[in-house]
Parts: sequence; C-alpha cells; structure tokens
Amino acid sequence: MNHSHSRAEQRVLLFSIFVVSLCAIIYELVLGSLASYLLGNPVAQYSITIGFFLSSMGLGSFLSRYVTKNLVRTFIYIEFLLGLVGGFSVLLLNYIYSITPLYFVYHVLFLVLIGTLVGMEIPILTRILREYGSLKSVISNVLSIDYIGGLAGSLLFPLILFPLVGRFATCAITGIANIVVAIIVIVKVKYEGKRGVETIIPVIGIIVLSTALFFSGVISKFLQSRLYTDDVILSKRTKYQEIVLTRSGEDFRLFLDGSIQFSTTDEYRYHEMLVHPAITMCGNTSINVLVMGGGDGMAVREALKHDNVKSVTLVELDPQMIKLATENQSFVSVNGNSLADPRVKVVVGDAYKFITEKHGKFDVIIADFSDPHDETISKLYTREFYILIKKILSDGGIFVTQSTSPLAAREAYWCINNTLRSVFSGTVPYHVYVPSFGDWGFVIASDKRILSAKDIDDEKIRFYSADEFRTEMRFQPDSEYIETKINTFDRPLLYQYYLHGWKNYEDN
Repeated sequence: MNHSHSRAEQRVLLFSIFVVSLCAIIYELVLGSLASYLLGNPVAQYSITIGFFLSSMGLGSFLSRYVTKNLVRTFIYIEFLLGLVGGFSVLLLNYIYSITPLYFVYHVLFLVLIGTLVGMEIPILTRILREYGSLKSVISNVLSIDYIGGLAGSLLFPLILFPLVGRFATCAITGIANIVVAIIVIVKVKYEGKRGVETIIPVIGIIVLSTALFFSGVISKFLQSRLYTDDVILSKRTKYQEIVLTRSGEDFRLFLDGSIQFSTTDEYRYHEMLVHPAITMCGNTSINVLVMGGGDGMAVREALKHDNVKSVTLVELDPQMIKLATENQSFVSVNGNSLADPRVKVVVGDAYKFITEKHGKFDVIIADFSDPHDETISKLYTREFYILIKKILSDGGIFVTQSTSPLAAREAYWCINNTLRSVFSGTVPYHVYVPSFGDWGFVIASDKRILSAKDIDDEKIRFYSADEFRTEMRFQPDSEYIETKINTFDRPLLYQYYLHGWKNYEDN
C-alpha cells in the first residue's frame, strides 16, 4: 500500500472517530432532555438514559466481535442506520408520546437501538485502523480522539444546537453527520464493495433527513397540535425553556416546558390571591416590591393597583419572556402593559444570584416561580434560599410564594410551608381554586406578627377580598396540614414530593 495514501486513509478514519463520538454524546443528551421534558424529574431521566445507553454500548461492543469480514463496509452501514434511527428518534418519540401512555418503553427501545449501534463503531474502527499502525499507537489515538469528540458533543448540544434549533433539528443534523461520515469513508478508504450502490443509499438518507430538517417547523407544529388542545399561535425554544402560546376564542394560554402557566379566563384568581394579601398585610405607607419570576407581567400588574407601592423590581431569568410581555399584543392587553410603568424596574437575570447581591431592602417579596418539578427549580424553594430572602426583607417585611397544589401535591405544598417555617417565625398557608389548573396553594411568611389582610379599593379587582382570603385559609381533610421533611440545598426532597404527589393524583 502506498505510504502517503495509507496516511490519508488513517486521517479519514481518525476524523470519523471524532465525528461518531460527537454524534453519540449528542444522541444521549437529546434523548435525556426529551425524557426530562415529557416526564419530568431530570435527575431520574438522565440517570436512566445514561444507564441504558452505556449498557447498550457495551452490548454493541460485544456484538462487534461477530463482524469478521468487510469491516469498512459494515461500518458504512452502521453509520447509515444510526443516522436514520438517531436522526428521526425525537420526531418518532414525540409522536409516540401523543398516542400512547407507553412512551417510556419506546424511549428505552430507542436508547438500546442507538446505543448498540454506537457501541459497535469504535471497536470496528479500531480493528480497521490496526492495519495502519501498531496496536499501542492505534488504541492511544482512538481513545484520545474519542474523548475529545465526546467533549465537543457535550458542549455543542447545550450551548449551540439545542438553544438555536431545538431537539428535532439537532437530531436530524446529527443523523446527517453520521451519514456524511459513511460517504467520506466510501470515497476515501479502499475496501471491497459495490461503491456505486453504497454511495446512493447514504445519499438518499441525507436527502430524507434534509427534507425533514427543512420542514422541521411544520413538523413541530403538527406534533404540538397533538399535545395542545387549542391552536398554537407561538412556539419558541429559548436558552432556558420552551414557550408555547395557544388560543381558543378569547382564551389565551401560556405554557412553559409543557406546563400551563395561565389562562386568561381565570388567571386573575391566581394573581390577585398571590399579590394582594401580602401587600395589604405589610401595612407600610410606602412599599418597595420585588417580584421573582412572573416575567409575564401579571403579578406586577396586580402590585401596581396599590397606591402605596412606590416601586416594583421584576427579576426574570429569560429575556424572551420579557420581550413577549412587552411586545406581544396578547400579553400586553392582559398584563395592562405593566412592565412599561415608570415605577417598574426589570432585571434580566437569575433570582438566586440577584438576592445574593446588594440591591437594598424590599417590603414585599413575591416568588412566582414554576412548580418545583426538578432539582434545579427546587433550589428556589430551599431553606438556604429562604434565609437569603429573609436578609433582604425590610423590618416587618412580607414574603409570599406560589406553592403548587395542596390537593394534587399535598406533601410538596406542606414541605414548602414547613421549610419556610424553619426560617420565619410565622407562616400563613392558603389556597384558591383556579379552574384552568385546579386547587392552588400559596404561603405567606414573615418575622413580624402577621396582620390581617385588608380589602383594596380598585374597580379592577375581580376576585380578591379580605373575606375571601380568610375563607381560603381553611383546608379540607384531603389537603390539610401534614408533617414533612425540610427542603434543603443538600437534600432537595421537594421535587420528589412533587412528582410523587402529581403522579398519584393523575393515576387516580
């Protein structure tokens, strides 16, 4: 064999190792993120995904020993199959989720299939490369490039691909990359085979995946139409979450990562009960309010109804939510263009980081976060977080947080209350029925003697009153107080309470 030609083929094969390793880690990450999005509990979903994927790679490595002939040709077909199966995995799993409750079974099936094909790649490539050098050099090169490719994939997916193009397009692009590797090997590496036929098949695969990629927007809308009962009028994947807006007649709804955040038919019940009791209990003549989360502007809208509110600082992580709340006409009409009020200061950033910085004291702090459905969000309901909140409350200040459903997630609700009670001298748990998502809970906490809530004189108030608030402080036997453990940064038990409660509630 010509020495220079041999070196060229070796470089092609080593490059192939880099690409297939990069693709493998992206498949693993995208399937883990999809399971987390659809099923919740990222810690469990990623652990299960990694476990099945790695064990399937082991199975693939074992099966590769039975490939004794035509190694290059076998590798080409593996890349073709992996490109198609991996490239369409998210599309098929999304569709499966919309038609059957057995999603998890199919999720594991795809993990096993993709993982097995991935597991066969490196052993076969290593055996091919054995013809180009000593075993010591080959193994060193293969493992080094394999690890570098894994690093590249682990950075490329969360930082570039997922935020910019989403899961389905990421998988399609990754599948195309696998098939492109097959074509490069066909063209650049000598082997026994029908090159014409074996080139046409991967080219067809690339055409199919490229067509799906081109129509990814249409496909995504179709899949969302199966997940959402109303018309999807906006769907946007941001760096932090997936934002979906739907409309049915006059009913305008916001979903974040598949969970409903409000419906315009009844959001006033939620936001009035979240905001007005805490502000009326404060009793100060001049109040500085901090709203964390609530980038839709609804909680800010309610706070501005109080004449004694001097300023409102809104801290929202996702700048795209602020953009929607200030520029989308449906949002602006519902939130009353509250974020444009001169009393309002909008801060785009992480609430946890914000409260550790020096921004002065606040008389009322309102936490309008998403439900604690995973470990990341659960940190915003920990004892440590509440200790930081306490430090930035003024003397006699009031803190209030949305606290999920005391009926559907009873343990989670009372865990939030009990965690707050471990930091503050007094808490006031209460709840309200919101038709679009059921019985919903809140907890007020303070170190001062908590005063009674008062009525407010505003013609725009549709539900809240002091009498209604007192009524909502009573709990029925199926949602009344229970003892729970405290949610801490080191032991974030809250999301486990939450997932367990909602699962049992939905199953019943």
